[in-house]
Amino acid sequence: MKTEKISLINPKGGAGKTVSAVNIAYALVNKGYKTLLIDSDPRSAIQVYLDLESENTLYDLLKDKYENYTVNINLKDYIISKNGLDVIIADERLNEIEKIYKGDIESELTCFVDLDFQDYDFVVFDTEGTINNMTRAILRGTNYILTPTQPSNIDINGIRDLLSLVETAKRKNPSIEVKKIFLVRAKQQTNAYKSFSEQLKEIFDEKQFSEIAIREAQDVINAMSEGLDIFSYKKSSGVAIDYKNLVDEFLEEIEVTEIIKEI
Repeated sequence: MKTEKISLINPKGGAGKTVSAVNIAYALVNKGYKTLLIDSDPRSAIQVYLDLESENTLYDLLKDKYENYTVNINLKDYIISKNGLDVIIADERLNEIEKIYKGDIESELTCFVDLDFQDYDFVVFDTEGTINNMTRAILRGTNYILTPTQPSNIDINGIRDLLSLVETAKRKNPSIEVKKIFLVRAKQQTNAYKSFSEQLKEIFDEKQFSEIAIREAQDVINAMSEGLDIFSYKKSSGVAIDYKNLVDEFLEEIEVTEIIKEI
């Protein structure tokens, strides 16, 4: 199996990207896949969420890669592991990384997306809630985009920005694919949920928009307060079941796609 790169992207902040990135990564681990989670947000959301500490962060990896471009980077130097998941965390210094680079910054940032990830089945990128050079660079190496969004009319603007971003990214990465749009913090019996679902169905086809929504539940907040993914906190939680089902749906679809390609 080749390494598949998944990016959690929504240009709107507060859309649930970090919670989803963490729990999707752990859902993949629970299925037996070797998975690496990379945080590209200077606010260190994953570090805080999972209560992690590491001397070497994504900033150090990018800096070392740029300054020592002839030397092979050893990913293990930048990785911290927790409950079977490998993680590269970010910190606020990432805001300064573009001051180090010269020339085409987006192209320079792409260097870390093109690193040797052959030890992994999946690499999951958590991105900022904004469109910047880092996000564009990640899109150059992404196979699949997964987009969480809250069920509100305000969030539809983030989805429109996403589509524009992907169309631009396809010029340099034609194989990139918006694979799953899914609702988070969902209250499925509300009119807001039903209305927003119908709007998304008009924009995306039936495979892109997932009927599997991540329900709103206190378990997510409780898990975060203990520095745990939802599966480690409470495997029987409805949210854990939702993320498991979403990943199962995703895996089934990409496996079918690979079979078709081989035929």
